[in-house]
Amino acid sequence: MSTSRGRASRHKKTFPVPPAPREFQQARSRATYERILAAALELYAEQGFHATQTPDIAERAGMSVGGLYRYFRDKHQIFRELVHRGLEQNRQAQDRMLAAAEAGLVAGETDLHRAIEGVVDWTWKALHPTPPDLLRTLAAMAYLDPAFAELTEQYDRYERKALSRLLAKLTSRKRVPSPLAAARLLDLVVPNVGIWTALHPDEARGVKEATVEMIYRYLADPPE
Repeated sequence: MSTSRGRASRHKKTFPVPPAPREFQQARSRATYERILAAALELYAEQGFHATQTPDIAERAGMSVGGLYRYFRDKHQIFRELVHRGLEQNRQAQDRMLAAAEAGLVAGETDLHRAIEGVVDWTWKALHPTPPDLLRTLAAMAYLDPAFAELTEQYDRYERKALSRLLAKLTSRKRVPSPLAAARLLDLVVPNVGIWTALHPDEARGVKEATVEMIYRYLADPPE
């Protein structure tokens, strides 16, 4: 699940496009490119996106500002590339998590409550190590920057469809007529509550348990 919601983008592609690999004729150029990304990620985590300037990134990467501009036009492009990488890594990790849940269902080791716990736990573990300033920046840019809106909506759509396939196997159509609509609701609630608890860690445990129970009561058939 991604960390941003509600953008107006309506990209028609079903599957997200992984970050396009940069073509480098020399290994040294590839290493410099990766060093810039690593330096930017460190600085964004340490002092926030807005406080970090391009000369700061160049200095941390051990190069001139002019040299950095050979690879990126500004800090926004660097941030967008880092986000794209992160979203693709999350997509692959979510695919593995959902595949494990489906395998557990077939083996009789997973029920609806355990599956919900797994989804919530996985999502929050992905969010909580992220510095709060980066969470706020990503959420804001996903609303304000069209490139971010298109990118994150593409991943959101893919992740909702993947989650809906699991929900279709775990819920009755009488209780949940549209697994895709239920997946959208979970995709709205779980990451946003997860972000809030990442910013308020002292309250995370209780809110997490309440979130699991709330979702379970929404999805589960009432007792006979």
